[in-house]
Amino acid sequence: MTRVIVDNSTGADAPFAAEITRELQRRGFETELRGPSPQARYDTAIRVTDGVAVRLTEPPDRETLERVAEAVRLSEQHRTVTRRRYRPVPILQGETRRALTWVDALS
Repeated sequence: MTRVIVDNSTGADAPFAAEITRELQRRGFETELRGPSPQARYDTAIRVTDGVAVRLTEPPDRETLERVAEAVRLSEQHRTVTRRRYRPVPILQGETRRALTWVDALS
């Protein structure tokens, strides 16, 4: 089974990252939730692509990639928020910034 890291090291959205982690665990993935780095607390720069990311430690097959993407999409259905918006969540290969795919999650 592929190990999945939910990377919230930028401090973008802790509840969203935690829910993605739970959805992945429900699907049998071994997961790690990376919390915000100490530097993220004082970083005021705005980066469009920085936010919650999902990192796969091994190159995935199509089925694995689809299961991870489904978990990301479904993660928002368990949260109660008053304002919803679409946000792109990259699924990345390992520690690189190479996106295997982007998932639009309604939040």
